[in-house]
Amino acid sequence: MDAIIESFRGLNDEALLAEVHVLVTSERTATTALVASLAEVDERQLYLARGFPSLYALCVRELKMSEGAAYRRISAARAIRRFPVALGALADGSLSLTTLTVLAPSLTSGNHETLLEAARHKTRREVERHVAALHPGSVELVSIFMRVPRETEDKLHHAQDLLRHVLPSGDIAEVFARALTSLIADLEKQKLAAVARPRRARKAGLTSRHIPAAVKREVARRDGGQCAFVGTQGRCAETGFLEFHHVVPFARGGTTTADNLQLRCRAHNQYEAEQEFGEPLVRKRSPA
Repeated sequence: MDAIIESFRGLNDEALLAEVHVLVTSERTATTALVASLAEVDERQLYLARGFPSLYALCVRELKMSEGAAYRRISAARAIRRFPVALGALADGSLSLTTLTVLAPSLTSGNHETLLEAARHKTRREVERHVAALHPGSVELVSIFMRVPRETEDKLHHAQDLLRHVLPSGDIAEVFARALTSLIADLEKQKLAAVARPRRARKAGLTSRHIPAAVKREVARRDGGQCAFVGTQGRCAETGFLEFHHVVPFARGGTTTADNLQLRCRAHNQYEAEQEFGEPLVRKRSPA
């Protein structure tokens, strides 16, 4: 293992990225072959003679796959048994195991070509929304599983009690939705100065790092709540860990105005600072 790690450390940036692309392609090829082989094992029901009641049991108990890995690969295998064209989409990377698993229950002989084409290079969330659109009027539901401390459960029960007059059933999903709506509004107010009735905008400071609330709102609205860094492969899609970034660094005379501010995820904000001032200085100033 050490030798493998050292072999990568000896590569320059371009060579390392090229090797990563090769390895991803190899992994995709191996996964596609595995899915195709599982489809044939399923067709022949070879798990029965080996003492397993299902292909899932064979995958988990004999092949030592995780439960999630087994589920996704079996779902994909059964989809390609019905619609072999899906195997090509897996092979070229336009569909992932996850997105094919989301699509599988909705594929029919009449719609599979259209759905598979529409899902090419889409994220799981985008495919889920597309599938939901096939059933207009229905509520798109997802499952969320979590373990919480007893104190959090007590807070849930207290919230249910406080809402009984408007939510007699105490429906946990509705309580959860209301709590998140309130939390998001509070966080957007703190981080992005998003308020229902904004005060009259103050003049943006030219010699101060302080960002006026009106400027925060303008930048957040303009950048769509998403990191605005553009790399060689396009714009960063991160919507979390967002910070306000001076395009012309403040230390270089850049102003704290909307024209000179953009949203950055924390990683790209630090990356650009390191490019501008050097990694040692930025690391030294960053909190531990």
